[in-house]
Amino acid sequence: MIQFYSCRIVSHIKLVPALQIPRGINSKKMKRSMEYNNYNYYQYTSSGHEAANYHFREYHTSTARFDSRHVRSQGFDRTLTEIRKWESATDCQKLKERQEGQFLDFTIMSYNVLAQQYLETMPYLYSKCYREDLEWPIRQQRLLDQFKESEADIVCLQEVEAEHYYETYLPFFKSQGYYGTFKQKTRKKVDGCATFFKRCKFSLKGEHSLEMRKNGKHILNRDNIALISILAPLKNPSKEICIVNTHLLYNPKREDVRLAQLQLLLAEIDHVAFRDATYLPVVFCGDLNLSPSSSLYSFLSQGRLKYEHLEQKKLTNNGSKIVGKTFLPKDLHISDSCQHLKALEKRNCIEKAVFSSGTLTHALAFKSVYNSDKFPKAHMASTYQNDWTLVDYILYSENGEELDEPEKRELTLLKRLRLPTDEDCKKLGPLPNSQNGSDHYHLEAKFRWHFNK
Repeated sequence: MIQFYSCRIVSHIKLVPALQIPRGINSKKMKRSMEYNNYNYYQYTSSGHEAANYHFREYHTSTARFDSRHVRSQGFDRTLTEIRKWESATDCQKLKERQEGQFLDFTIMSYNVLAQQYLETMPYLYSKCYREDLEWPIRQQRLLDQFKESEADIVCLQEVEAEHYYETYLPFFKSQGYYGTFKQKTRKKVDGCATFFKRCKFSLKGEHSLEMRKNGKHILNRDNIALISILAPLKNPSKEICIVNTHLLYNPKREDVRLAQLQLLLAEIDHVAFRDATYLPVVFCGDLNLSPSSSLYSFLSQGRLKYEHLEQKKLTNNGSKIVGKTFLPKDLHISDSCQHLKALEKRNCIEKAVFSSGTLTHALAFKSVYNSDKFPKAHMASTYQNDWTLVDYILYSENGEELDEPEKRELTLLKRLRLPTDEDCKKLGPLPNSQNGSDHYHLEAKFRWHFNK
């Protein structure tokens, strides 16, 4: 027979099964042990029960909290493991056997690890999370456990606090055989981007950072940055690959700022990755804060965006104020083909230096690991922004995409670590939780890099 214990709260009575309350505990001895956001927690204390804490929850009627401890008790850990399986790309079956030394298989991870200071200064964003899942020592250990389990060859992290980079991330990755680089956001913002790679597979040939804040330029007045690493494989040191790691502006109302940041970044990639009339293979990782249905994603994947008649800030077709012919200020010397003027002059391609055309283009032709026709279609999500959505990406250049034989391309996508769908995310609950140390899920992909070009 189930008995009920009644708890008086602000606007209604919540009934809690007495089975959740240990026998022998006098309700008068209940002690309020903590408060967090809109939710009140009580700890039952009694002789004979010192070894365990028992909680029940007092809810406000407007919201309901997801309890990560309940997830653990119901075996959702196994469910997440089942969801996040490796999936093979459909055209992998076409790959022919190659001699050792003609290619390199490598894995790469992209992960927004959530800066602890942002979590603590904006607690309302995490009001449905369990308090212990938000504490840095616990989150830190869960993140490090995820890195250990992954063993990715290249790791691109966003929202890395500078202090945590030097105290936590760098010592950990060094102990695991990685080399690390870091770029902090401008104006001493607390976080930045960090890239790590295994020393047993790669060497660092070059490192470039991009500060997206340009003094006096209103559209470029944010502190976002990018980190670009040129790596060479130890098994073929004459080859190079370009690894890009960035975190673009979040503000959902300012697509124009994100586009300006992308134009800067694409120009920098063009400058760094250009070699002898072609480009190095590029893998572009990061939290881009844009959805697969956005005009900016189309620009990245299709290489073209006509912005002239778009609304000034949101870049939609609705709005009275439009962008017009000129997007970036001309004195930045970045063309509408997303190339530095000096780079075009050096290549004797000054005729490509087009400005104020109303259309942006780029030549990098990115493919997306998580929005690809090489896998079954599914609406996957990497984080929650008013709804479960995909804002994190691993993009890659696939020179030779038109070729039927994958081994003739420089980069071939072999596998990806599946992301949860919207429905999966709802069942797994808000982030961070007991299974995931950040408010984003990490992305991971496996590539084959062919050395035949």
